[in-house]
Amino acid sequence: MPIYSKDWRDPGDRWIKTTGGWEKEKVAGCLAFPDEETGSLEDPDPDCPDPLALLTRRGSRGELVPQPHCRIYTRNTKEVAGFNGLGETLMKLDFINAVRDIRRFRYICKLLDLLITQKLSTLSGGAQKMLFGMLEEVAHEVTRSQQNVHLLHHLLQELRQRLEAYLWGSRLGSTILWEQHSRRLRDINAIATTIQIREPGEDTHPTLQEVPEECVREIVKKLDNHNDIRSAGEAYSLMGKVSKEKSIWRQLCRFHWTPAQIECVIQLHRELRVQKNWQQVYDRLRRTYGLREEYPEKLCLCRNCSCMFWESYGHPCRNDQGSAAATGEEQQQEQQEEQQQQQQEQQEVVEVKAPDIIYVTITPQQFLKYFHL
Repeated sequence: MPIYSKDWRDPGDRWIKTTGGWEKEKVAGCLAFPDEETGSLEDPDPDCPDPLALLTRRGSRGELVPQPHCRIYTRNTKEVAGFNGLGETLMKLDFINAVRDIRRFRYICKLLDLLITQKLSTLSGGAQKMLFGMLEEVAHEVTRSQQNVHLLHHLLQELRQRLEAYLWGSRLGSTILWEQHSRRLRDINAIATTIQIREPGEDTHPTLQEVPEECVREIVKKLDNHNDIRSAGEAYSLMGKVSKEKSIWRQLCRFHWTPAQIECVIQLHRELRVQKNWQQVYDRLRRTYGLREEYPEKLCLCRNCSCMFWESYGHPCRNDQGSAAATGEEQQQEQQEEQQQQQQEQQEVVEVKAPDIIYVTITPQQFLKYFHL
């Protein structure tokens, strides 16, 4: 006779209702939910056993906001079968609010591009909701900042094409979930179609045409993409003249590739050896090696506790500059150990080793490798 009771394998998760739907309590607890009466967050519980839950930061209004972080399973053992959920990880790392940070905008847009073009058909329902939420926040941020309009249109175009390719006469996911996605996609398209770049008023000085040529050249040198340089050259005659200079494209080549790579491509193509056109050299290098991707800020993974976090927030395991929380006794012990090490080095030759790397930066491509997609 079967026994109806609670399964001992049940993880015991509790679910709470949020504005975005039902979420696990341990996941929703990582986000900043203000108190309904006071409108602010309470101080963290000092008796909390998890030291990472004590990480807080100050919000724009001075309130305490939990620091976004997430533990990642980097390997499986016989005792623990690790599994990382993309939707939960995106929520714990607060990707939706991170879109508003100009340092993380390009990183998140690149991640959205990879999810839409490569992983859309394998995403879970929660990950799909997070994807549309991040895309909607990107649309609002582009409307507010009047920048990166081309990135928003590119993401929307890729999403429409992938949805049409994946449907095959049936909807992607459940009916209710697809109706929600359809409504949000229509809302995002409506936002994208109403974006208009506001030109500065007639009283605004100096205008771009009034900027000296030396300043224009420095502005163009800060661009790291050939499309941006060529688009800037279409603004007006002086910008077009500067964007065609050899020094601009030579510096762009040296930024993306090493001197050995540049020399290898030049030696392989005779027309480049005869007349070194740096625009042609750039195009050859781009097709051969691809572009170097740089982001103002990336995600980091701690090697000690397998915790993923944003680089600007920091992490307690990051002690390359010393720990401010160390006690006086611990500092004395460290000083004694340093003195002993110095004495040993004087007595015998010690092989010099690089300092241990406590955390590593994660690119968008590496970020997706931690999930079973």
